[in-house]
Amino acid sequence: MDLYGKKYIEILNIQIGCILKLHRLRQDLSQQEVAVAIDSNSTTIGRIERAEVVGGWDKIYMICHTLNIEYDHLFILLPLKKLLSLVDEIYSLDQKLSNEKREYYLKLKESIKLKFQALQK
Repeated sequence: MDLYGKKYIEILNIQIGCILKLHRLRQDLSQQEVAVAIDSNSTTIGRIERAEVVGGWDKIYMICHTLNIEYDHLFILLPLKKLLSLVDEIYSLDQKLSNEKREYYLKLKESIKLKFQALQK
């Protein structure tokens, strides 16, 4: 497996977003509160959490500092079951669940499964 290949980076980016969002929700913080703490905006936080962009290491580092996450742990790919369980916990903590968000979490889990399958090839 090419550890620095595009497929690996895609799943790692999803994992980073999930870990950041999970810690934010566990601490009952809004995206806006995290954004203010790192001198950014909530749109940036949301895009990083949803893995829509590959966040700059500096923003991710500052988010980690704000949420008390060990930065280097983000870059060790978790097993599939563990990553899926993170998504389940995020789903259970997300207080603004709409039908659209429920669908998003289902699609996210399917995407994670497919990306892990692709890594095996």
